[in-house]
Amino acid sequence: MYLLYDLLFFFIKCKLILIMPLDNYNFGDYIEFKIKKRFGIITLNRVHRSNAFSIDQLEHLKDAILYCQNDENIRGIILTNNGSSFSTGMDLGTIDGSDHSAVKYLESTAATICKLLYNGKPVICGIDGRTLGEGVVFMTCCDYRIATKESYFQMPEIYSGIFPGTGCIVLFTKILGIPWTKKLLMFSEKISSKKALEIGLVDQIVNSKEELVHEMMQKATFLFTKQQTVLNAIKLCSNHLIDRTFKEGYELEKLGSAWYEYKDSKEYLQKFKHKFDWDTAKSE
Repeated sequence: MYLLYDLLFFFIKCKLILIMPLDNYNFGDYIEFKIKKRFGIITLNRVHRSNAFSIDQLEHLKDAILYCQNDENIRGIILTNNGSSFSTGMDLGTIDGSDHSAVKYLESTAATICKLLYNGKPVICGIDGRTLGEGVVFMTCCDYRIATKESYFQMPEIYSGIFPGTGCIVLFTKILGIPWTKKLLMFSEKISSKKALEIGLVDQIVNSKEELVHEMMQKATFLFTKQQTVLNAIKLCSNHLIDRTFKEGYELEKLGSAWYEYKDSKEYLQKFKHKFDWDTAKSE
């Protein structure tokens, strides 16, 4: 009799496992992750350190982004934060500055995150609070940036004699232009959300955290219903054609418009990414 009960319990347990949604994602203690509207929602949650990045958290952030990029059921990413800071940049207290190999590894990991955000699926960034250093860099890699009105932005590296690196100068000059890149990096100018909207550092300002969440999900709802291969091809062209000649750029645009000629959209996107000298495998 006991054996029969044990078998019945085992059967019920297995059946429950099969029908329950698999949403128990684990990307470390300081990254919250869930999927909604087929968007992977990554929330920075190292609140006790103002969401400053340790090496471990950077690695987990990279893993979460890679998960979203590689899962065909996920159509985009939302990157946001808990607490009163989006991120205050690198947590210098967690790394020995004299350990050059550790510093290089940290910079390499941050640069990989930038590449994944800048070249992969659509990314919406929701910023609530102060945003410094690498926090500014990561949000700049995203496609649409929404900030609460009390947020502000600053690149303080010059005070510590740190070269910003990780590709941010390339990004800033492309998106903000040379004058504002110098103001941010050479003079560490503090930028309000209103000024950030004026110079193109953010795309929208909202009044509260609640409104921020609503607007992020509105953008995600719009994007997840659209043709995904077209969205990804538009993103690649938009981010990379600015420094091409018209002839070179137009040839790449023609390849983008020919997406329907491929039966396998994943294969098409992989080949298209190679045209820009970038693919997911290089960034893992």
